[in-house]
Amino acid sequence: MGEKKTMKKQGAMLLMLVFIMLAGGTAASAHAGHSKPHELTVLVNGVPVQSAANHLWDGKAYVSAAQFARLFHQEATVSEDHQSVAFNGQKITDIRWQQGEATVWVQELARAVHAQNIGWDQEQGEVYVLALPQGSVQITPVVPAMGEHWSNPQAGDLPTGPIYGVYNGKLVFLEYMIAKDDFVKGTDHINLAGMKGVPSPSVVQLDIEFQATGHEGFEVPHYDIHAYFISEEEQQKIK
Repeated sequence: MGEKKTMKKQGAMLLMLVFIMLAGGTAASAHAGHSKPHELTVLVNGVPVQSAANHLWDGKAYVSAAQFARLFHQEATVSEDHQSVAFNGQKITDIRWQQGEATVWVQELARAVHAQNIGWDQEQGEVYVLALPQGSVQITPVVPAMGEHWSNPQAGDLPTGPIYGVYNGKLVFLEYMIAKDDFVKGTDHINLAGMKGVPSPSVVQLDIEFQATGHEGFEVPHYDIHAYFISEEEQQKIK
């Protein structure tokens, strides 16, 4: 009887050991799956940050620091101990090394360039950073077939511009408003700010519209000049 009890006890212990091993293996696999890097598309004003190192990690988007900085014609400097990155006057410590590149949490990079918005499209696996020139603020709600209007009144950008069109957190157009009298008198408008210092997508279409009586914000006869970064079809979907 004593021998049978011993065998049963050993069998129970063996089953428990197998169960623990299996449970441990399952837990480890789940954790690995949770932390596995996933590919990521990152756009700044619609311009892609070109790097295979961009990835998602534990629900956070990490972006190539060097390639992100390059879009702003700057450099991201990695510290000697590889624990931080200096970019646009900011020291960033939330970094990960991926495929030999220092990648940084996109929130920190966006903060360093004073970005106005960060959008996340989970279905497309896409992060969109809206980074207009510093000081740009929203000056109108959504206008059909155009979007919101943003500018920097404090810098004296109004009424001439630049004015930036934004819809759903994405850059839609760049606008200037030139008074009719300026054309008549031959007034020059030289070296306007535009997209200086920030990434600019390609212009898809250009509209030049004469406003005979002006409109709110510029109540004199003038020309509205819109350089659109989206197609006519996409433009008309803006309501």
